[in-house]
Amino acid sequence: MSDPTLFAAPDTAAHAGAAGGTLEITLALLLIVGLIAALAWLTRRMRGGFTRGSAARIQVLGAQSLGPKERAVLVRIGDTDILVGVAASAVNTLHVFPSGSNTEAPPPAVAGPDMPNFKNLLLKALGK
Repeated sequence: MSDPTLFAAPDTAAHAGAAGGTLEITLALLLIVGLIAALAWLTRRMRGGFTRGSAARIQVLGAQSLGPKERAVLVRIGDTDILVGVAASAVNTLHVFPSGSNTEAPPPAVAGPDMPNFKNLLLKALGK
């Protein structure tokens, strides 16, 4: 009447094929992720390599914000220092310093023991 193999346990060969397919998919995904990581590393490396030659010739010594989209930037090109105004739509030369002029920023002021700090001033104002 009925076939005895109709309700028999499935072959182990069918499971082996599914496990092999999962392994192949996992390896392919790992290969793709590794390729993406290698390309990202190569892109960062190439970007750094392209700016090295120009970085030696142009140095940004300092920048000061003058507004929401405006700033003054002190740039050194070779021996010449140039003060440049940078806005959203334009870059203008504001001043060219002669060679040998001192355009380095002064060292930051260091608060000594005799200099009041905010904490001491606040305690003094509160009467403590």
